[in-house]
Amino acid sequence: MEEVPRPTTRGLFVRTHIAALGRTRGRDGLIELHRRFGRPINYAATEQVHVRAEVQILEHIVDMLAGKTLTDEERALEAGRLHFRDFTTTRLWRLLNPIFRLSPKFVLMHSRVIAGYVFRHVQFVSEDLGEKMVRITMFNNDYPLEHFKGFFEEWMALGGLTARVTAAAHTRGRYEYTISWE
Repeated sequence: MEEVPRPTTRGLFVRTHIAALGRTRGRDGLIELHRRFGRPINYAATEQVHVRAEVQILEHIVDMLAGKTLTDEERALEAGRLHFRDFTTTRLWRLLNPIFRLSPKFVLMHSRVIAGYVFRHVQFVSEDLGEKMVRITMFNNDYPLEHFKGFFEEWMALGGLTARVTAAAHTRGRYEYTISWE
């Protein structure tokens, strides 16, 4: 059986999480993140970073900011929300945001194209389920299931939409997110 390549994201996007922590917690926060992560956290913008490393960094940051003990599901959900908030500081978001405000469905239906700028070896497929409903299926996804549930919930909330996001895992690495809004 052919082995699937490990999914990666660009260092540029991982750096947004680290920079956000630096703005809120300063140098001490960055030192604490490095201690918790156990590896260097200085990524080059074009470096391909394993998604599992990004997940660990995000979840350490969530733990540092939470001020309380979280369950694994809560941590993954909050990491996804934080992931989206950090994404809004990127140039890619500045291009997408005006389009999303005009047509959320258009942007969600083009998740494959957007993901192509962010990931390697992760496939996104969008399905039109109605006027205000889209299903996005991810293949070779190395994030916890709840991560992108939080990501999409935060995205829709920032867009001022009342939305519902359901998440389902079908096989290891194949997750479906159904997003509906009013």
